[in-house]
Amino acid sequence: MGNGVTTTEIGVKLSYDARGRRVLTHPEADSITKEALIERARAMTPALRERSARQEDLGQLDPETFDDFVHAGFFRTCQPKRFGGFELGLDALEAILVEIGRGDASAAWNLGILTGHAWWASMFPEEGQEDIFGEDGHALLPTGIFGRGGIAKKVEGGYLLTGKWLYQSGIDVANWLGVGAVVEGEPGPGMSFIVQRAAGTLIEDWDMMGMRATGSKSVTLENVFVPERRAISLAAMEAQELPGSKVHPNPLYSTPLFAYISIEVTGTAVGVALHAVDVLDEIARTKPIRRRDGGPAGFEMEQAHIRRRLGEAKSLAQAAKALLLSEAERLMALVRDYAPRGQKMSREEIAEVTLRQARVIELSVRAVDEVFTVAGTTATKNGHALERCFRDVHTIATHQVLRFDVAAEAWAQVHFGLGLGQTTSGPPQGG
Repeated sequence: MGNGVTTTEIGVKLSYDARGRRVLTHPEADSITKEALIERARAMTPALRERSARQEDLGQLDPETFDDFVHAGFFRTCQPKRFGGFELGLDALEAILVEIGRGDASAAWNLGILTGHAWWASMFPEEGQEDIFGEDGHALLPTGIFGRGGIAKKVEGGYLLTGKWLYQSGIDVANWLGVGAVVEGEPGPGMSFIVQRAAGTLIEDWDMMGMRATGSKSVTLENVFVPERRAISLAAMEAQELPGSKVHPNPLYSTPLFAYISIEVTGTAVGVALHAVDVLDEIARTKPIRRRDGGPAGFEMEQAHIRRRLGEAKSLAQAAKALLLSEAERLMALVRDYAPRGQKMSREEIAEVTLRQARVIELSVRAVDEVFTVAGTTATKNGHALERCFRDVHTIATHQVLRFDVAAEAWAQVHFGLGLGQTTSGPPQGG
């Protein structure tokens, strides 16, 4: 291979180290900061709000928004530096999603899924990662990580994979797929595979009340060969012994999967809640009071119940944001502490991360409901910003991982030693 250096069309430098291993370097890898990415996200909010209706009509991530995300570098936030990423933590990703979610929930959800799953790709064997990240580090994959939906047959050099997987959020812009399957004739929770997007057949079945533009459609595969380098055991995931943690020294890549995916997209709901507060604030300032007694008209902000509900919603949304960001920072601090000592997170610690994220979702839903209840009939009109916020946040709250009753029960079982809580047979990611 030699030690030649080339530059890809998106500015990522391709080189080889002394051992002949491929190294991709983004031009901002050593200079980008969390704060800079957050500011880029915040600057996009007005444009995202303007595109929301068009994006819902498309039923997928708007091409203009996708290009904006690529050029901002958002998809590389949690990606290893060796493969063209920034190697920032979940705290950075969630802060970005909060700002994007203030503009558009579906755009934020797709960003969280696709950015987060670049981290998941970094859990695979080194040779598999070289496949996935290619020569420019542009690796976008929706995924149903767990062993549901597919059957894998062991063959020489890999597996033949057949099945159907639901809720592939962001599949319209993806170049890879992540899918789980049980292995024919073998016990255990199964395997997780990464497959080229072109190998799958897309099913146009995403027609939902909310989150309409996530494009979380189904995909099928029929006897698709997947090499061993793009397969990992879910038992290894449960044991926190995935190959990628040995490839990349950053403790980020020692984060347990269940802890990671519990936080991965929750910033979206917080962003929706803050958006709803913004809208009610504007309504309060600009909407005339409709008086039945013929008295002098004023604006909604002059009514005590509007002011109280706005304050309630604002405090709920801010509490959700504070809990989300503090928990993301706490998790990153925990893995930085544990990884050098070879310590693994306990099941209770992982379950508590999920429990707190479920509370983040609940607080976000309550904030939106406070706003929606008091905003007036106008807010129920199809296409109104609050109508969309209401649909989106309630759709997010149906996600199995993020439902409070499920998370609380899983944590309590582990806490009292009554069961194992969340396991690899848990719900698929996406949707």
